[in-house]
Amino acid sequence: MPDDDRISVLRIESGAGPARSRQAGIDSAQGSVIAILDDDDEWYPDKIEQQLVAAQAVAGQAVAGQAVAADQWIISSRLEVRGPGTTRRIWPRKLISPGESVADYLFRFSGFRSGAAVIQTSTLCFPTTLARNVRWDAHEGAIHDEPSWLIDVQQAFPDVRLIQLPEVLGVYNVHSASVSRQKQDRSDAYIAWGREYLASASPRIRGDYFCTSPVSAAVSARSLRGVRRAVGTAVREGRPGPAALNYALLNACRIVLLRTRARLRP
Repeated sequence: MPDDDRISVLRIESGAGPARSRQAGIDSAQGSVIAILDDDDEWYPDKIEQQLVAAQAVAGQAVAGQAVAADQWIISSRLEVRGPGTTRRIWPRKLISPGESVADYLFRFSGFRSGAAVIQTSTLCFPTTLARNVRWDAHEGAIHDEPSWLIDVQQAFPDVRLIQLPEVLGVYNVHSASVSRQKQDRSDAYIAWGREYLASASPRIRGDYFCTSPVSAAVSARSLRGVRRAVGTAVREGRPGPAALNYALLNACRIVLLRTRARLRP
C-alpha cells in the first residue's frame, strides 16, 4: 500500500478491462481534474502543472461568441515513444487544430509514416465532471479506446476544447509484444467499430479508416481476406483517398510476401 494517504488503491475484478477500471477511478475521485496514466507509461514531473495552466487559459475563452464552459476542455500533449528496442521518436508530429474533429484528425490518411496524428491515453487531462457525463465504461471492449470516448465527448459537447500542447510531457513505452504478430484476424471488429463510431464522419474519413486500421489488423494476422473485406467496405461505404488505397494495396503485397517466405523456410 502507498505511504501517502492522498493515494487510494482500488481493487477491480479480474478482466474488468481498461475502460471500466478508468471509470472506477473517475467515479471515486475527490478532485475536480482527472489525468490518466497507464501502468507502463511515464509522466514528466511538470506534466500536470503545464496542462492545468493551459486549462486555466482555455476556460472562459470566447468561441464563436460564446464563453467556453469551465468543465468543457481536454488537454493533451506530445510524448516520447520508446521502443521496440532502442527506437525513440516524438508523437504526434501534427497537433490537432482548434475545432477539428477527433475523427478527422486521427483517421484522415495522408502519409505512410506512423505517429502523424496521435492522442494517447496517458497524455489526457480533463475535468472530472466531463468523464462522469460521458463515461469511459460506455465503450467497454471497444477496439479504439481513446477515440471512442473523445468522439462521444465531441458529440455530447460540440463546444468542448481539445488542445494538444507542443511540449513533450510523458513517455509511451512500446513493448515488442505490442507489435508482434496476432494469429486471430480482428479486422472485422475494426470494421464494426468504424461503422458505429464514424457513421457521421465524411465519406473520405470513413474510407481512409477502413483502408488503414482494419488492414493493419489483417496484416498482423496475415489475412488477405481481412484486407479484401476492409477495402470492399471502404469503397462501398466511404470514399478513400489515394494514400489510403495505396496503403491497403502495399499491405496486401506484404502479406503475400510474408506467406511466401514462411512456406520457403526449411
